[in-house]
Amino acid sequence: MANSKLIISVETSSIVCGVAAIDGNEILSSVEKSIPRKHAEILPSYFQKVMHQAGKTLKDFDAVAVSIGPGSFTGLRIGLGFAKGLAYSHGLPIVPVPTLEAMAFGGKDAKPNRGIAFSHSKKVFYQEFDWKDEIPFAKAKATAGEIDEFFPNLSTDGVAFQWNCDTLIPESLELLPAKPSATDVGLLGSKRYDEWITAKPFDLVPEYVLPFRIKSNPS
Repeated sequence: MANSKLIISVETSSIVCGVAAIDGNEILSSVEKSIPRKHAEILPSYFQKVMHQAGKTLKDFDAVAVSIGPGSFTGLRIGLGFAKGLAYSHGLPIVPVPTLEAMAFGGKDAKPNRGIAFSHSKKVFYQEFDWKDEIPFAKAKATAGEIDEFFPNLSTDGVAFQWNCDTLIPESLELLPAKPSATDVGLLGSKRYDEWITAKPFDLVPEYVLPFRIKSNPS
C-alpha cells in the first residue's frame, strides 16, 4: 500500500491487555492476553516482544493507536498513559480508536450493526453502527445503562455482538461473541487514520461514558 502507515497499537480497555504492530492491512506482530489488574506491569514487556517479533524499533513507526473507550476506568488510563509515553518520546501522533467500533470491526465478516460490552454489575456499554466499504462507523456516541434497557434493541433485525456479558444474557438471545483486541485497534486505526489522528494529544482523555465517582466517608 502506497499510503500504508506503520502503527503500534495498545488495548487495555478491559481484562484484555495487548500490543500489536500494524503495517496498513498487515499484522506484523501482536501479543495479548486476558490478565486482570496487571496491565501496567506487563505492557512494557508486551511492547518489547512486539518490537522484537516485528523487527522494528519505535522510530520506525508513524503513529500510536490506542483503544480510547468506553471501558475500565483504570485500564483506559493505563493504556492512554502508555500510548502518550511512546508518542512523546518520539514525537508521534496518537490515533484514538473507539473501543466498541474496534470490536465491531473484529466481527467484520458478520457486519454487526450494534453491540454491548460489560462494564460492571448489570451495566453495559451499547453502540450502533453503519457499515461502508467493510468499515464500521458509529451512528452515535456509546451509551451505558442496565443491560435490560438494551434487550429490545439487541433483539431487532441484524447482527449484534457482546463482550463479557454471557451471564447477563438470556439463552434465547443469540449474540455474536466479540473481544477487545490490539490488532483490531491497529487495523481500524490504520483505515481511519486521517479522520482520527491527533497530532497534539496533550489533552486527549479516555471516553469513559460512565462517570467516575470517588466515594467519600460521611463526616
